[in-house]
Amino acid sequence: MKARSPIGRFRSDRAAQRYFTGYDAVIRDWPVPLEPLDVPTGYGTTRLYRTGAAEGLPVMFLPGMGGNSLGWIHACGPVGARHPVYLVDPLGTAGRSHQTAPLRDTKDLAHWIREVLDGIGVPHVYLVGFSYGGYMSLVQGIHTPERVAGMTLLDPAAFRVAGFSHYAWGIGCGIGMLLPPLLRRPLAKLLYSDSINRAEDVKVAITGTYLYEGGQPAMVPLTDDELGAVTAPTRILFGKHSTMQDSAAVARRLSQVLPAAEVELVPGTGHAIALDVPDLVNERILEHAAGVTAGP
Repeated sequence: MKARSPIGRFRSDRAAQRYFTGYDAVIRDWPVPLEPLDVPTGYGTTRLYRTGAAEGLPVMFLPGMGGNSLGWIHACGPVGARHPVYLVDPLGTAGRSHQTAPLRDTKDLAHWIREVLDGIGVPHVYLVGFSYGGYMSLVQGIHTPERVAGMTLLDPAAFRVAGFSHYAWGIGCGIGMLLPPLLRRPLAKLLYSDSINRAEDVKVAITGTYLYEGGQPAMVPLTDDELGAVTAPTRILFGKHSTMQDSAAVARRLSQVLPAAEVELVPGTGHAIALDVPDLVNERILEHAAGVTAGP
């Protein structure tokens, strides 16, 4: 069997063409103006999109595993009304970034994001991370606390390796997006994933999961000592019915190892909280960021 490359890449030229046809169309029709930025780093060139306010505490959005900027279509406008916003196509995922060196571990992840922040001239940033992006945000807070002013984490995938129930949920959501609305609605309710009913918002982003071979390092669950090293003001929203983790159990653990964090279990939601309840998420981000100073 051919060994998988540590460098993210499309499965073929045809796969890349198919993906970018949809990707570019979504970016072109984005609800707010976007300024593309290509930032060179030691791991490759990272594509960001700048939007929002001219001044204020910058907010950087980090997507889930395999995701990119397209997943924040409901967030960047409302948050950008008060903050400069940076959307990121992470290295090792489908998108306009180009990876040239492997990201082996959390140190590489943190070094890459630090290089991105240096490249855009942002000394301190407020991070918003969904799923694996929440893991990346915590990693950044652990390794470079001086760069992280605060963060909101949305059902972060940082506490245990995904199990069968989570993969089954993901498959169910994928099937649901292909169903007619009459069948889609009850499945969305069963899976606690209302975003299935708005499949057009995420279809293009999801195609990257099978058109692209990812190059992101695997998530390694964070230890109590690592979590305890986080000093940035942190708000964490868990889907009460998340399949990524036992949300209530993780909340109890965090009350011991990260007691300063604000933790909320959002009823009626699962793992895809960033897409399922965007209005609530935006409200929580803005509320928390308003109480954070520009520097740690």
